[in-house]
Amino acid sequence: MLEKIREKYKKIPLSVKASVWFVICGVLKDAIDILVTPIFTRILTTEQYGIYNVYNSWFQIFKIIFTLFLFSDVFNVGLVKFEEERDRFISSTLGFITTVTGVFLALYLLQHTFWEQILDLPGFMILLLFAQVLSYVPYHCWIRRERFDYHYKQVVIVSFLYVFFQPALGIFAICCLDMPLDPGYTRIAAAVSIQFLIGMLLYIGMMCRGKKYFHRGYWRYSLRTGIVLVPYNLSKIVLNQSDRIMINRYSGKADTGVYSVAHSAAFVVQVVMDGLNGAFVPWLYKKLKKKEYEGIAPVVNVLILMASGGVFAISLIAPEVMKILARAEYYKGVYCVPALSYSVYLIFIYTLLSDIELFYGKNGYVTIASTAGSVINIFLNAVFIPVYGFIAAGYTTLFSYLAMCLVHYIFTRKCLKDANVNIREICSLRFVMAISLTLFLFSIICVVLYKWFMVRAALVVLAVFVIVVFRGKWMAIYKEMKGK
Repeated sequence: MLEKIREKYKKIPLSVKASVWFVICGVLKDAIDILVTPIFTRILTTEQYGIYNVYNSWFQIFKIIFTLFLFSDVFNVGLVKFEEERDRFISSTLGFITTVTGVFLALYLLQHTFWEQILDLPGFMILLLFAQVLSYVPYHCWIRRERFDYHYKQVVIVSFLYVFFQPALGIFAICCLDMPLDPGYTRIAAAVSIQFLIGMLLYIGMMCRGKKYFHRGYWRYSLRTGIVLVPYNLSKIVLNQSDRIMINRYSGKADTGVYSVAHSAAFVVQVVMDGLNGAFVPWLYKKLKKKEYEGIAPVVNVLILMASGGVFAISLIAPEVMKILARAEYYKGVYCVPALSYSVYLIFIYTLLSDIELFYGKNGYVTIASTAGSVINIFLNAVFIPVYGFIAAGYTTLFSYLAMCLVHYIFTRKCLKDANVNIREICSLRFVMAISLTLFLFSIICVVLYKWFMVRAALVVLAVFVIVVFRGKWMAIYKEMKGK
């Protein structure tokens, strides 16, 4: 049996094997993060867990500012555009990012007290933040470089070491070592040390292969292409991370820790959403390119129905999910889960709309909508968190994503009108509105039902029954997207 499987595996084309393993590596980090969350929430207090999440939120923001996000899609385009001098392009890109990060480090050292007060982090943690950025970039550049040549074995090994040993060393350091740091800071230091070790080894290797720190053409390309996308990339991160930063500012690190666990519980379903979107977009783009609009709306309707079902399920079993992820002192965050999980549904909706905008080359529309959502979120957080505490952050997030959906709908309608396409051929507005309103009402009901376990259990059984009964419909949609 095993021999037959091995023989079949050997016959799979290299590109297909590589694609499968790259997907596994991409999911690996999210999977391990979810698995270790119950461990860290039990060995750290809410305040200590909040310290880690506040630091991570600042890291997510500053990695965009320091690097212009040049290790992402811009880097992929550069690998194709400068294929003949790929190694020189990579080393030059690393040189550019190192220089920009160094400039920001110098600015910090000149006014370190001011920035420590703004970020609410001690000085050594901010220095670790700079070290993490410098080690984070070469790892992701190397991963993208190896993908072009289908070197999946090296990627699998390095990815596993990179992702597994960060939490493993953190757990060991907190539980077994007598560290002079707060356990929350210990977890950060452990993770950054692993990232720095692997990242610097890869950095040295790529710089030795490219042998080019400065290249005027490549630096010009990096600056010209990267800086344009900073508002878009930064607005996405700010919208997702500003809640925790502002909760820390107004309510303290303990509430930040509680909110972070609730956020993790609600966003579990986003992994499925991303999978649905990943399968849908190539199919949609082929349809739009060929102007074969018939059949798009039914698929969109079913995907929206599936997304709403996943969100409803998470909202329904939120108390049980919270009990798995954390101990009792985190449970009060359960009342954020319905609002946050509904936000995941809204993310799915606006992603479908933004995919259409990107197809028609309206990248500016995507940036405007994302920026508007971020500004609204920060404003609402500043108003409501001081009054209602961290629970308010879940609902300000929901409202911000709702505003983004409305802006994206207006822009998408304009894109389709300019392309002489009736929006009804892409989606049914009445259906989307009906599902969205129904899901919103169910989310409110879920909060009321948290004390009634048997009622929620009955609804879960009913949901599973519906899925089984209509399984043929789901499979038909899947086959349609795969193509005949």
